[in-house]
Amino acid sequence: MILLLLLALSLDSIFSQPELQHVQVGMIMIDLEKDSVVYSRNCRRNLVPASNVKIVTSAAALTFLGRDFTFRTRLGLTGSKQRDKWDGDVIVVGGGDPGFSLEDLEVFVTAIKSKAISSVAGDIVLDDGLFTDERLPIGWAWHYLDARYAAEISALSLNRNVVNVHIEATRPGVLANVYIEPPTRYVRLSNAMKTRVNDDSIIIFRPPDANTIYVDGGIGYGRIRDIEVAVKDPTMFFGEYLKERLLANGVRVQGRCIKHTEAHSPDKSLGFDVIDSVVSVPLFEIIKELNTESVNLYGEAVLKTLGSYYSRDGSFRAGVGIVKEFMRRCGVDTALVALYDGSGLSRHNVLSPYSIALVLRYMYHSDLFEEFFALLPGPGEGTLEHKFNGLDGVLRAKTGTLDGVSCLSGYLRLDDRDYCFSMLFNNFTCRNREIEKIQEKILEEFVRSLEEEAS
Repeated sequence: MILLLLLALSLDSIFSQPELQHVQVGMIMIDLEKDSVVYSRNCRRNLVPASNVKIVTSAAALTFLGRDFTFRTRLGLTGSKQRDKWDGDVIVVGGGDPGFSLEDLEVFVTAIKSKAISSVAGDIVLDDGLFTDERLPIGWAWHYLDARYAAEISALSLNRNVVNVHIEATRPGVLANVYIEPPTRYVRLSNAMKTRVNDDSIIIFRPPDANTIYVDGGIGYGRIRDIEVAVKDPTMFFGEYLKERLLANGVRVQGRCIKHTEAHSPDKSLGFDVIDSVVSVPLFEIIKELNTESVNLYGEAVLKTLGSYYSRDGSFRAGVGIVKEFMRRCGVDTALVALYDGSGLSRHNVLSPYSIALVLRYMYHSDLFEEFFALLPGPGEGTLEHKFNGLDGVLRAKTGTLDGVSCLSGYLRLDDRDYCFSMLFNNFTCRNREIEKIQEKILEEFVRSLEEEAS
């Protein structure tokens, strides 16, 4: 008891330092074995949680969909073959797979090419009706919608819905060598970047309503840079790139790429024969990458999938409804919760550290705990790659970062004893790294106190 009192005094002194005087802070630490609060400070205050939302999304998905859930993208043909020509359409039905890759697309190209046809008379019909056609959640700022971390959401995704802008320096004063990967006519490039003697000053911009990427500024002599840019309308990106790859493999599609967006349920019966399909890796692996690398696209795809499977509505709103139902099971008063996405990029999200801790506590008492625990990164992994090195083997946690927002929630494991915690920092003007140092100091002080208690 005395040690806990000393711990509280020590942590209070950290929170009282001058640089936090005008910062909004909330924190809670729970001893999961004793089911008791070890420390709390403004723990019921609603704050912007940033990517700590992914903890809630991934816990709900693991609970409701299961670790072995997979996404299936299906390929079909309608019509008939006339010699070496196909008189009909190519149909692609999206299953919501956010990890569908360029290599997966080549599987479909090979399947069509195996039909021994040189042309398709019809169209490429892209069925992305599993999700509603809203591409972005409420609260995502317009100025970063070309960034890789703000890629649009579709039931038909390809290459994480981004292209890579490859930049190679040439000679000082000369235009840099810039090209797009994968090469595609769907995205245009306007290059005004020059090679310079000194440091980089790279400017890359894609207007919100177009698929033209403008590259300007300069790149330092001898340097190479790769910068991913989100594409507009990923469904059409999927179709147009499929069409280009078919042509490159000797199959010309005479028609257009057409979207079929009629909403349907996951178990929709198809009016054509499926000739091939690509099945994703298990959900467990997708959530691992979601939490370790903080891939926003994965969080939104999982959210919409929850809505599609449990509400027959692949919208952000329906997905949030399912997540809130899960939170109610955790003991959270969802009347005090505001969620608008599954990744935490929306600044309209508000959660309290107490609500996040209740989710962590619920998962601790579930049969999925050890799996869920392993889905959170430790020091040296993903978003914790260069952070909290003094807590290696002790900490498993999810970061959350926006301008003026730095959050950390997860678990501490000390001598086979588990604790969960959540600390949310909002509205600061210093660099995020300064807040991260304070978070690290808080956790190290907590660990030190527990080690003293054990000794």
